Amino acid sequence: MDKALRVLAIIILILAIVAMVFAQLSFMKRQVLLGRNSMFEAQVIKVAKTIEAADAPDVPAPDVQKDVAEVSDREMANPERSPVFESYPAKLETQNLATLDYSGIDKRRQLRSFYVLDAEGKYVMSELDGKPKKDGPGSMAALLEEMLTRAMAQKAVLEKTRGELTKTRELATTLVTEQNKMKVEWRVTKKELKDSRDECAKLKEEKAALEAQVAKLTAEKKELTAELADAKAENEKKDTEIAGLKDTIVQLEKINKELQARLRPGPTGTGQGPEGSTVSQLTAGIKGKVIDANDEYKFVIIEFTDEAMVEMTGPERQNPLPQLELNIRRAGRQSASGEFVTRVKLSKAVKGKNLVVAEILTDWQQVPVEKADVVFF
Repeated sequence: MDKALRVLAIIILILAIVAMVFAQLSFMKRQVLLGRNSMFEAQVIKVAKTIEAADAPDVPAPDVQKDVAEVSDREMANPERSPVFESYPAKLETQNLATLDYSGIDKRRQLRSFYVLDAEGKYVMSELDGKPKKDGPGSMAALLEEMLTRAMAQKAVLEKTRGELTKTRELATTLVTEQNKMKVEWRVTKKELKDSRDECAKLKEEKAALEAQVAKLTAEKKELTAELADAKAENEKKDTEIAGLKDTIVQLEKINKELQARLRPGPTGTGQGPEGSTVSQLTAGIKGKVIDANDEYKFVIIEFTDEAMVEMTGPERQNPLPQLELNIRRAGRQSASGEFVTRVKLSKAVKGKNLVVAEILTDWQQVPVEKADVVFF
């Protein structure tokens, strides 16, 4: 009996040891399962946050109209247009849609419920096999099915988006091709336009220059017309003066002939008037200047100073003009004879003025007499 008890105790001890080993192994497996389930739960929650909870609401497509009318040189207020995004699903562009959220307490408990539980926490049995239900509302399978359904819907949206991207790429390629073709034409047109503008600017500059030249020529014409009128008036005046001087010359020649018969000039610096009056020798110095000269008829008009007129005709100009010979020089003239130009002989005085007509003595003349030549004694 004791032997049997000892054997039984040894067997029980061995079984206890084996049970402890199995318990330890089971505990380790349980910890692995708990860690795996916890990680699975956390990852499901993270994945759910990347899945949209519902489809985006419908959005009207953008109304973009493409001008499809032909390009011509005439203006078109309302060219023919065609919609570009008529069938474009604009809802694909909707951003920041709500995602699945399984991070709440109820959802986390549901993720941990492999079987469906009722309100009292008991298993809900299947009507088919009488076993606890594993799917349906309130189970982990329901959440995973929901997540799968939304993932498949999001995948469909992704595929549709890819298709629309292909269409958009093709449309963009067509538009870029058309734009590149049009750019070639635009560059040619722009160059022609630039050339036209440059030509227009050049023509404007030439026009402005011509207008300025016309204005200048018009002003010059007015000035020349005025100068011509003045010159004509001056010529008429000179013609009148010349006619008068010619008459005076004729008279002077007549008087000269009479005086040559009567006049006997004394020593240099003295003379005798036409009525026998004499004048003493003049003081040396400048007596006046030439205001006009006629080399063809050999006479000059001299403007004497008041002092010279007093010396020749008296303080009251009561004496007749003596027939004196005076010298003419030109300041700054350089020649063999220096500044000397000629000698003149007084002929006739202009009444009331210091003007005297004198005859040029050709024997003494070096060069033609000019205005402003100095008369001296």
